[in-house]
This record gives sequence, structure tokens and C-alpha cells, in this order.
Amino acid sequence: MIRSTLWLTLLLVLVPGFLQAQTFQLAPGFTLDVAVPEGRWRISQTPPELLVEETAEHLEHEMAEKGQQVDPERLRDHARERLGANELFIFNPESGSNLMVDVSALGEGEAAPSKRAIQTSARYAGESLSSEEGVSNVTSEVNRVRLEGVRAAFRLDASYLQHEEPRTFVGIIGFVDPYWVFIYYTDHRTDSADLPEAEEIFRSMRITGARPASK
Repeated sequence: MIRSTLWLTLLLVLVPGFLQAQTFQLAPGFTLDVAVPEGRWRISQTPPELLVEETAEHLEHEMAEKGQQVDPERLRDHARERLGANELFIFNPESGSNLMVDVSALGEGEAAPSKRAIQTSARYAGESLSSEEGVSNVTSEVNRVRLEGVRAAFRLDASYLQHEEPRTFVGIIGFVDPYWVFIYYTDHRTDSADLPEAEEIFRSMRITGARPASK
């Protein structure tokens, strides 16, 4: 315990600008500890307006392609509803880069996924990127990754263009009985410090209070 405390103290000293980890209960029996850089990033458990506006814009483009028109306020409401599936938002209000955490419980009678099923889910996330509005030139790869408190997790790394602007996407998908865990990070690539700091945020994450999957 003394050694662990000492290591945490050293980590906070060696990573200047990072706040001490905050704890969020995202679902019954499920908590997430996470640390974020001081000053540049914000944390919210409700969808931030910058993401609401961005999502509403994508929805507007989707509907325009179908020849439909919708009141802008209704689009924003729809965007908030879509984003509301996530339990936590970490975002840089200056660059627009953002990270979302979604915790989804298994359905009644649904079996816990195997490691292969979790890996397949990560691959599917990469394939589904190509169908997103305005997205092209997707390249991606999936690898196993360590996520503290989760026995099996896989990471999708992807790069693509959205309306001809470069983007980087990182998706970490895991399972902690009885919850699927989806961590999605989108880097707008307008600030070179965003991705390295996002990697530090990933490494700071620790999930507690649920039983790791045994499969």
C-alpha cells in the first residue's frame, strides 16, 4: 500500500498539469476513476453544447441528403437525446476534441461476451465509421489493450476524413460483468497536444465495483 501511494504521488509530480483522479458512479455498482489535464479539458455528465451543435450539424446533413428539413431546435433536441446514451463526457472546448464513456448493461438473460465477441465489437466500430455522415478514407486497426479493472478490452485506432478534414478516432471496448464499456475519443487534429493528453487520460482510468468477465 505504501509503495502504491508513493507511485501515485510520483506520477502526479511527473505529469504536470494533471488533476488528481476524480470518481464517477456511472451505473449501479460501476465507478470510474479518471484524471484529466488541468485547464484545457472539462468533464461533464451531461452533453456539452459544443457536442450538441456538432451532432445537430451532422443530423442536418443526413436529413438534407434525404430531402428533409427539420427545425434547428428539434435537431438540437434530437442531438441531445442521441448523446444522452453516454454517461460521461471529457472535452477540450477550444479544439473540439472529445471523449465519451458509455456503460450499457446486458439485457435480461443475455450471456456475458467472450473475448472474441469483444474484439469483434471493436472491429465493427471501425467498419461502421465508414457509414458516418461525411466520413471517407477510413483506415483502422484493432489490438488488445489494458484497461484497469477490466479483464478483456480491445482498442480501435482509426484515421479518416470528415468533410475532407482529418480526424483521429480511438475506441476502447471492454466488458465488466454485467456491463459493456465503450470509450470513444475523437481528435479534431487542430491541437497537437490533444492526443498525447488523451493517452494520459486513458492510462489514468480505473474501473471498480463490478465483477470482471470470466470468459
